[in-house]
Amino acid sequence: MSDQAKLGTHFRVVLVQPEKEGNIGSIARSMRNFDLTDLWIVSPKTSVGDEAYRYATKGKEILRKARTVETLSDALKGIDRIVGTTAIVSTSSRNILRLVVDPSQLASRVAGTTSSVALIFGRESTGLNNRELQQCDIVVSIPGSEEYNVLNVATAAAIIFYELYKVRQMRPRSLEPSQLSIDRLASVFNQLADVADLPSHRKRLADRAFRNVLAKSIISRREVSLITGVLRKARDNTHTDLPTGQVT
Repeated sequence: MSDQAKLGTHFRVVLVQPEKEGNIGSIARSMRNFDLTDLWIVSPKTSVGDEAYRYATKGKEILRKARTVETLSDALKGIDRIVGTTAIVSTSSRNILRLVVDPSQLASRVAGTTSSVALIFGRESTGLNNRELQQCDIVVSIPGSEEYNVLNVATAAAIIFYELYKVRQMRPRSLEPSQLSIDRLASVFNQLADVADLPSHRKRLADRAFRNVLAKSIISRREVSLITGVLRKARDNTHTDLPTGQVT
């Protein structure tokens, strides 16, 4: 497999406050299985010692090179797209924060990316909280039994790594839009929401919903350009003045 096809080229695995050494080691082992190399650990609640290395087996080098940082923000520096994981799925379409994709859907959207992607896994006891999920562009959950759908974090990580690995072996999408063009499109949408004079909470939800759509879609550079052009035209044709500095 070429370096371009390896997941480690663009993917960072982030563990938020892991509580068990064995899980840290097992995740490093799975990373080795699927060509991931970049492991960051946020404020661990346990040491990374002998037990972690025993579980890591061939992933020991990944553990040795792992970065330990104090905050999630530190672990996300330099990252273009953020993927969070959760076992708690929304039962209401109104809770857009907990609307999720499954691992195969995630893979179809990001495995071929040329952007940097963080895969965030939460605490064994409580997972990621709402504030942490709010930072994510995509939230993924693994379907399971209605009676018991909570997976061990290392097992969940292995499933997600595998799905990404399968798709990654295809050529990356050469027509993928840049993160800058995606941000510009989201910005123009946000300006239209300003023009619509929505209440602040509705505007915030609409902005989140639009970013969810962008993050979950397989969209080309040309499609982004066309949609941005239409939204800019709609914005510019309004009779409401936008705040200084918003028009781009």
